[in-house]
Amino acid sequence: MQFRLLDNKGTPKWEISRWTYSPEKKRAIKETLGSFPCYYSMVSRDILDKCTTQEKAEVLEWWRVTSEAVNRERVRRQITTLSDTFKDLVTLLDVIQDSPEDLAELKNHAYAFKDAVSKVVRRKSRQQKTANSLEN
Repeated sequence: MQFRLLDNKGTPKWEISRWTYSPEKKRAIKETLGSFPCYYSMVSRDILDKCTTQEKAEVLEWWRVTSEAVNRERVRRQITTLSDTFKDLVTLLDVIQDSPEDLAELKNHAYAFKDAVSKVVRRKSRQQKTANSLEN
C-alpha cells in the first residue's frame, strides 16, 4: 500500500494506492484506490471496500498513526501559540484585575486548552486499556 499527500491548491488530500503485478504486461501496475480530503475523520468507505482484509488492517493502522500525529501537532500548536499576554503571569494578573472581558477571553482559552489535553489523555487511556486487554 502507498499513502501519498497530494498538495492541492484548496484542500490537501490523501491518496491511497497499491501495486499489482500484471501477467499480460509482465510488469507492476499502480492502482489508485482513491483519495479523500485530509480533514476527514476516517478513511473513505469506498477505498476500504476495494481493499483485502490485510490491506484494510494496514490502511486503518496507517490512519490511526497519522491522525494521532496530526492531533499531537494540533495540541502542540495550541500550547505554543497562546499569546504572550497569557505567558507573562504579572501581565496576566493585571489584565484580570483591569478587564472582565479579558478575563472571560482568558477563560475561553483555558477551557479550549483543557479540552484538547483531556481528549488526548482519554484517547491514551483507551489505548492503554485496549493494549492491556489484548495482552491478557
